[in-house]
Order: sequence, then structure tokens, then C-alpha cells
Amino acid sequence: MSSNGTAREEISPHDDTPASKRRRIAFSCLDCRRRKLKCDRIFPSCSRCQKGGHPESCTYDSEAVESALTQSSGERIRTRDFSTANGHGAPRAVPRLPSVARSFAADEGEEGYPRPNSEDTVARLYAQEERIRQLEYRIIGLEKATHGARSPELTQAEVKIHSNPRAAVDKETMIFRGKNFKTQFYGASHHTSYLSHLPELRLFMKDMIVQYHGLAPVQRELSNTKIKGPGQEDGLPTNDKALIHLLPQKKTADQLVQIYVDNLETTYRVLHLPSFWEEYSHFWEAPQEGRPAFAALLLLILATTYCVKERDSSMFRGDSSVGRETAIMWIRTCDSWLQSQSQKHTNMAIFQIHCLSFIAKQMNSIKRKRTWTSAGNLMRLAISNGLHRDAHIVNLRHGTPSFKKVSAFDQEMRRRIWNTISELELQAAFDRGMPAMLRDLIEDCGPPLNIDDEEFDPSAEQLPGPKPVSQYTRSSFQYLSRSSWSLRLELVSVINGPQPQMAYEDVLLYDKKIMQHLDEIPHWNDQASLVSRVLLQLQLQVLLLFLHRPYAREETQSSRYDYSAIMHLRSAMNILDLHDQLTSTGNNFLCLFRNDVFGAALSICYNFSASDPNGSKS
Repeated sequence: MSSNGTAREEISPHDDTPASKRRRIAFSCLDCRRRKLKCDRIFPSCSRCQKGGHPESCTYDSEAVESALTQSSGERIRTRDFSTANGHGAPRAVPRLPSVARSFAADEGEEGYPRPNSEDTVARLYAQEERIRQLEYRIIGLEKATHGARSPELTQAEVKIHSNPRAAVDKETMIFRGKNFKTQFYGASHHTSYLSHLPELRLFMKDMIVQYHGLAPVQRELSNTKIKGPGQEDGLPTNDKALIHLLPQKKTADQLVQIYVDNLETTYRVLHLPSFWEEYSHFWEAPQEGRPAFAALLLLILATTYCVKERDSSMFRGDSSVGRETAIMWIRTCDSWLQSQSQKHTNMAIFQIHCLSFIAKQMNSIKRKRTWTSAGNLMRLAISNGLHRDAHIVNLRHGTPSFKKVSAFDQEMRRRIWNTISELELQAAFDRGMPAMLRDLIEDCGPPLNIDDEEFDPSAEQLPGPKPVSQYTRSSFQYLSRSSWSLRLELVSVINGPQPQMAYEDVLLYDKKIMQHLDEIPHWNDQASLVSRVLLQLQLQVLLLFLHRPYAREETQSSRYDYSAIMHLRSAMNILDLHDQLTSTGNNFLCLFRNDVFGAALSICYNFSASDPNGSKS
């Protein structure tokens, strides 16, 4: 009676403390809980999230994972005790456990559990890493409570690097899609890699497309830009006369060529302008007697600039504009003609056509996913012909005083074309999130001289001395870009490499070097220098952006990384401002040629998401 009385006193209505209701732990993933769908609780991502194409957004509550592990251990203990009490050798059937716990129970070697497969082993490792992460947070919290003042503690990323380097590799920023051999990999510097840190953004985009019907046609139009255009390469003409018949009227060609010379020929040097203009004027006097290689060269220049020329935008062929379809047809015809040429008679025009074909495809958004592999093939072609070696050294070793294997004119043009191919390959590797091909290549080809094209010609026996950096020429971009080449080459490989996240001291060291190169960019007064100056800054600002990105999210964990958060946002704003400087003048070349705008916009979203992880702001 006394015990019953005690029990009634504990639940007396006069007691001020209400009885707390035990909260039920939800073992489903957060996404299935939000959408109120049934979850099969497979770890690390459930089947529903895998089929939906967003396994990276499938996350479980850490309390549910820990409870599942405890439940699994308790069930095994009760099973062994029950078997011993009954005197039977075989255990009874165990009640069904959550799938997270079952992956642990399967590996303990009990007779009542099956042996683990490879998926269970991976799930077990992920769950163990989650438990380690929670323990690290608790230890850091105890240190803060013990020592009081804020100190430069190791953050989550740094603790993982020092305690378990493999864990940092597993959390590598990347996008890996597909299965078996049908997969696509995008590294850390790819503009969509932010989605791996913002899983809610992808769900938000899908919900917006469903909610707002006007966005679906826009999505289809963006997808249609990836269409290669009508016709097949096999049916294109490859004879020399076909190239000449494709050329438009001279008035149209004059406008397009001038647009190319005023914009792209100040950055990615391919031509020697006095020689080009001379042959250009002779070509139109008798086109049928002109060089077929020059006709292909001219067609690719026109295809590069045809998309930015003002014309009637209402003319479409299917889902693509007539102008773009025309440029695609020119590019394909030139590629077919180029493939039919013998490789035994390679000259400067062949390399110029290869470079212009690559640039034209970029400007018209043709086979974007093949850009990196195409740049690698172009690089291998250049290396196989020795463009990576200094022609002056070749003359000293293998030439004679009376005969030089490479003329002074060809030496300078080789430098220009090699630097153009190098920059294109490095940019393609960065856009795809891959290490650069030239990281381990030993090359001694120097930068082009900072001289104007009018200062030398094919008959020159000796090149003039370079002008000072403060004096702008059409070669100033390549000359200055080469000074930061080794730094950019190293950073692209470091950012996109599989190694763990770099130490913060190295980040600050690289940041200092980048800022030094930014300060060394001259402020030319020449209006023609705008594209060169903007591109020189963009090359370094995008590296600054991705350099600080890993530690920008650590701002909330330690004030030590406030600088990275500030620089991450500032770099994104600077990139948008640089593109705005060009587009405000009507120049859209770099917006079509690079992916900086979209990456910078995602960076700003990334920054606000990091500063407000709970989503309390609008």
C-alpha cells in the first residue's frame, strides 16, 4: 500500500511540475520527413533520395544515428542473455532495427546476423565518422567552457585533417554523377560545385520550376543551347572551294573581323596583324586564288564574333538562332577540312586554325562538356611539335651561324601561340574542376615580348627590345599573365586535387602572393586595354574566391577565419563588378567565354548560407 501511495503522490495533480512526454526519435532522413514520405533508412543516403538524383542532400539526425547504435548494441546483449537463460545454443530472432543500426549489428560477427557486404561497410564507416565528429564538437565545447576566452581552436575541417586525413578526402568538394562507367566528375573549382555545400539550393530550384510554370520554358531554352546543330560532320564538304563559297560578303566580314581584332586579339594572341591584313586585302581581290588555310582561318574568326554582332534576333531555326546555326556550320566545315589535311606539312596556319576553332566553340557553346578534353588534345599537339621549348635554344644547339632552324619571326609567333594554348588549357581545367595538364611538364618557352606587331615582320633577322610594362601593347596581357603563371598553375592543381584541405597558414601565404600580383597590374589609360586589364584581374580573383571558400564556412566556429569569409564575399563581388565594367560598354565576350558570373552569384548565396546556417534570415 505504501508503495502505491508513493506512486500516487508522484503523479498528484497538486504537483507543480507536469510530467514530460518522451519525445519519439525519428529515424527517417530529413528530406523524407520534410516531404512526409516513407523512408527506407538506408545509410548514407536512402533509396528515395538516390532515385531523385540528389543523394548528397540525404542527411540523418545525429541523435537518431546515435540512438540506433545504442539500440543495436542493447538488442545484441539482450539476445545473448536470453539464449543463455534458456540454455539454447541458437539465439532467438531479434526485432527489426533501423537500417543504420543494422549496418553496425551485421559486422559484429554474431551468429544471428548476416556478414556485412560492401555497402554495409561503407555505411558503418560513415556512421563512425559522424560519431567522431559529434565527439570532436563536444570536446571543443568542453575546452571553451573550461578555458573561457575564445582561442584559435581547430575547426571541424582541421580536426579531421589532423586526426583522420581520409575523412577530409571523403568530404572533398566535388560533384560525381552517374553509375558504372557512365559517370561525370566535376572538381572543386567547377561553378556548380557549390551545390555540394548547399543541398537545399537544388531542392529549392526544383520546387521553383514546378511552382512557377514560366521557368520551365527558360530551362528548356538553356538545355537547347547544348544542341550541336543540324547535320553530321561526315556529310560536310572538305574540299578547298567549299570553304571559299561559305564566306559572306566582304562588308559583313570586315565588321566581324574588326570586332575580333579589337577584343580577342588583345588577350589570346593568334595572329600577326600586319601580315594578316595584307593577306586579307589580297584575298578579297581574288578569293578563288587565295590559300584554303586562310579561308578556314577567316571563317573561324567570323564564327567567333558572329554571336555578338547586332542583327535581327527574331530569326530562329528551331530552338537556336540562325546566326548561331550558321557559326556552327562554319566551325564544323573547318574542322572537317582540318582533319583531311596531312600532318606531315604542319605550319603556323594549322595551329592558328586549331586555336580559333577552340575559341569559336567556346563562344557558341558547342560541346561544353568536351572543352577540357579538347584543350588537352590541343596541348598534346603543341607539345608534340615542340612549342613548349624555347626556339632560341633550339637554334643555339642545332643551328649554324649562317642558318637558323627557327626564324626570329617564328620564334615570337611560337611564344604567342604556346601561351594562348597554355591559357586555354588552364582555364578549361579550372572550369571543369580538374588539375592542369602542365603541372609536371618541364617547359622553357618564355612569354611573348611586350612589343607591337608593327615592330617586326617575317623578314626580321632580330627582334626589338620589349617595352616597359607601363606602356600598353597588344601583347601586354600575355606578357603580364606569364608572371603569375606558376602561381595559378599550382593553385589550380591544389584546389582540384584529392589531397586534404590545405592548412590555413598556406591559404594566407597564397592570398598574399595573389594580392601582390593584383597590385602589379598597371592602370593603362588606353581604352583598348579594358579587356586585357579585366581578364588579368579575373584570372586572380577567381583563384582568391576558391582559395578562401573552404574556410569561409568556418567563420561561425572560430573568429580566426573571419578574414576568409570577408575575402570570399569580396572576391565574388569583384568578379561581378569586373564583368559589369565590360558589359556596360557593350562587350560580352568574357561573359560568353567564361563561367565566372554564375560561380560568383552562387558564391554570394554560399556566403549568406554560411553566415546564417539556421536559415533565420529571408
